[in-house]
Amino acid sequence: MDMKANLRVFISSIFLQMRQSFGRSMFRFCMIVYPILYGFTLYMIYMDSSNEKIINYVMFGTAVASLWGTISFSSAGDIDRERFMGALEIIFNSPTNFFLIMFGKVVGNTILGTLSMLISIFFVSIAFSIPIIIVDLSKFILVFIIGLSSFIGIAMMLSGLLAVSRSTRIFMNILDYPMMILSGVAFPISLLPSSLIPISYSLAPTHFLLLIRMCISGIDNLHSFYIHLGYLIGLTTIYGILSYFLYKIIDIKAREKATLGVI
Repeated sequence: MDMKANLRVFISSIFLQMRQSFGRSMFRFCMIVYPILYGFTLYMIYMDSSNEKIINYVMFGTAVASLWGTISFSSAGDIDRERFMGALEIIFNSPTNFFLIMFGKVVGNTILGTLSMLISIFFVSIAFSIPIIIVDLSKFILVFIIGLSSFIGIAMMLSGLLAVSRSTRIFMNILDYPMMILSGVAFPISLLPSSLIPISYSLAPTHFLLLIRMCISGIDNLHSFYIHLGYLIGLTTIYGILSYFLYKIIDIKAREKATLGVI
């Protein structure tokens, strides 16, 4: 297929995924209700803290937790849903590259995930009268775009793993809360045991949150900012490369064993 046809399929995949995802009640709960409940709970914990802490850990902690749920887990679970509906083999055998269709699905969820993030931010701001203050807006936008790319990379990687092995779903469910704790969604990672700090720094969401908090408060240490930015870009690149090779493995295994729909 030529570039124009691929682009048309990619865009169609985005819009179809958005309609399918929003049609599911669980997704609507994760996208709309979950950020409100999570934001309220975190505010009760931080209500006596400074506005800066509330913005860092309640407003943007909730926003990143919502992003994680709607992008990474929902996108990864889409493979399982397509398999359950018997559509996975049809998508795989279509003339368009399987990776491109799944990428479109993840981007569709990313758009909805970004809306969920905005719901989190505006809920905390309006409900608790917390002004949204971002000192370094240009760097915040840059970090946000790279951070979104890293979440897309994680989602593609998880969906690839789920296509290879159905037991990945157990791994995904186990991974949810440890990921939030280790990446410092609700509290600083400096409170974690020292043995867990290296694991925290190996996760892209940790660097994403650290960078976002630097941009919100104002960047005092540019050297530290660029180190974390380098880590975030490096990890995002690794996720992208791993996703690409995982989908290559899916392609080979599906052609050799023809068990894509029954793994």
